[in-house]
Amino acid sequence: MTAPSEKLEAHVDFLVIGGGMAGMTAAARAAKAGRRVMVVEKAPDIGGSAVLSGGKLWTAATLAMMAEECPGGDAALQRKVFDRFESTAAWLRSTGITVEPESRHLHYGRGYNFDVVGYIAACRMLVEGHGGYIIRGAFVTELIKRSGCVVGARVADRDGITTVHAPAVLLASGGFSASPELLRSFVHFNADKALARSNQYSVGDGMRLGLAAGGSLSANMGGFYGHVMQSPVLKWGPREYRAYTQGGSIKGLLLNQSGQRFCDESLGDHQNAQRILEQPNAKVLLVFDQAVREAEAQTILANTDKPIDKVAIALDEGGRVAIAETWRAVFEKSVAWGFAADQCLATVEAYNKGGATQPGRVRDLYPYLKPPFYALETQCGVTATHGGLRVDDRARVLDGDGGAVGGLFAAGADAGNIYGGGYAGGLSFAATFGLLSAEEVLVLTSP
Repeated sequence: MTAPSEKLEAHVDFLVIGGGMAGMTAAARAAKAGRRVMVVEKAPDIGGSAVLSGGKLWTAATLAMMAEECPGGDAALQRKVFDRFESTAAWLRSTGITVEPESRHLHYGRGYNFDVVGYIAACRMLVEGHGGYIIRGAFVTELIKRSGCVVGARVADRDGITTVHAPAVLLASGGFSASPELLRSFVHFNADKALARSNQYSVGDGMRLGLAAGGSLSANMGGFYGHVMQSPVLKWGPREYRAYTQGGSIKGLLLNQSGQRFCDESLGDHQNAQRILEQPNAKVLLVFDQAVREAEAQTILANTDKPIDKVAIALDEGGRVAIAETWRAVFEKSVAWGFAADQCLATVEAYNKGGATQPGRVRDLYPYLKPPFYALETQCGVTATHGGLRVDDRARVLDGDGGAVGGLFAAGADAGNIYGGGYAGGLSFAATFGLLSAEEVLVLTSP
């Protein structure tokens, strides 16, 4: 078969739009089973947001915990990820990459650290080794339908437009975390102020293509996975995505510009990030004492062996940080950033005396008494959107009546509403539904 960029038409068994965790997993699984696969990646290289992550395949330890931590998500999709978790991990191991022994994650999860960069490379070798194509720096202009079914797409690259015929198409473009317009429309009116803590090419292409082909939007379009980040940022890139993350927000207090707490910080850093967007100006103070800094604010990042002091990074790299021997002195420094010092002080003093019980707090109930004391201005960073195309537990895109759009699948962040407003592992969801789509394709294209 001549390379598609050298002719106007191409024929494959499976067209995958997006070369991240979901797309490369699906492509590799189908290619290994003997199907001719084409991956179209908009970025200069494959990997998507997966290669920017810490590389952990994890999910909730029990289905009950999944439901508790991810209210409002689709129970059938959650069950599929949970039930297939070990087989998904086994697929990763089958590619020959390093998967470490099981470990805990957060207070409700379990999973496996793995070499995510090596995994994407292994998937590439499977695709290309079985006669498939990975087209980089290209994008899909439209899906092609015939008799109500998706049967291919038109792919544009620097050489022009190629019509790709395929009985199955997977949308795996990474959601819309890097689109300020879509974030503002679907997540929150403050969301265009959030940092895109993800692949910059995740701008909603899959959702746009799926809707145009007859698909429908999922419920709960407003959920997302993100982190509390230092503010402001003077530079922004993959290194900063992790270095500027203030995961210790679960051990501190978060105060809005009026000096009020607005969430149970202990529920999770990803929950805190969502609540920050709901606050005026989408900027808040993260406050804690020296005991918390010593215990939590020095974090060993995945795939490293040295602690990273996030306070020191913020001080060195333009973040707003107030440090003083008294809480009053800390908050007086924050006035210049727009925060109400007297109310901030009143909130912390009341909390330290046990008088500030609302919002409630389910864990880490201790006062902040060890000087020096700290206040960091923080903001929200969006890693992956939860809303997207409505899919079933076979990764099929559904229309407005709940019927499957023939030949069209979605996985990863293009598939919507698995987690609602919570979170239980993006790589596991992406890999599981990538595998599900490939298995459907194997049946669809069987002789």
